[in-house]
Amino acid sequence: MKLMKSLIISLGITFLLGNFTGAEEQGEAESNDKLSRFLIGNSLTWDTVPSKLDGDVQWHVDCGKSLPWMYENPQKPCVKSSKLWPDALEKKQYDLVSVQVHYKSTLPEDAAVISELLALQQNAIFVIHTGWAKSETRADEYAKTDAEGTMAHSPAYFQELLKVLRKTHPDREFRLTHAHDVLARVADDIEAGEAPLDAIEDVYRDAIHMNVVTGRYLMHNVMRYAMGQPRSVKGFEKIPANIKSYFDSILDTLPQMSDAAPEKPVAKR
Repeated sequence: MKLMKSLIISLGITFLLGNFTGAEEQGEAESNDKLSRFLIGNSLTWDTVPSKLDGDVQWHVDCGKSLPWMYENPQKPCVKSSKLWPDALEKKQYDLVSVQVHYKSTLPEDAAVISELLALQQNAIFVIHTGWAKSETRADEYAKTDAEGTMAHSPAYFQELLKVLRKTHPDREFRLTHAHDVLARVADDIEAGEAPLDAIEDVYRDAIHMNVVTGRYLMHNVMRYAMGQPRSVKGFEKIPANIKSYFDSILDTLPQMSDAAPEKPVAKR
């Protein structure tokens, strides 16, 4: 009898894992994700569409603000569905916390705020959402080779930020969304004539925000990957098939990027 029960449990686990693998491949199946997630950022976090992430998800989103500003002024975020980060992080321990850096802050300021948030969330994996630059300055920012001065959407800035955080908090896990890297790859493909887009501005809806279908599909799934979730087209069904196929090929490169999420979702702690 005990053997039969163990066999049933084993088969059940195998069935669930098989279903999850199918969902990861198709990106459309409903998730049984039980992890909790909290996101802090501005409209570039909102463009990842947190409400369409699976499982237990809350956010604090304030328009156009930097991370230090949101840390010092949490009272009235522009997105009304926000849960104020002090209340959220002091009362609940999350599995993953996403923090977005933005213009006007410096690396020491960003690192200091993230350190304070780490102290509130003792076991959470921290996802650094890189956001992305304005379309007009994207290439120049990306090419910057140091982290001096105020924040720029460059690999140099984020690698230095990770270096500082890992030195200060060697026992913690950090990831990047690599949103800025993904846009750089799209821009390179456009220039080479290898993307179904005429210009990088086609991914944007204005100077900095993503197109609500194509751009948001890309950034939502960048965030899903960093958060350990399978790809999904839910909510973006109107995306043209050729653009979706192309963006999926870009998303397929995320496992090769350093500091991205592991190929399998994180286990429940």
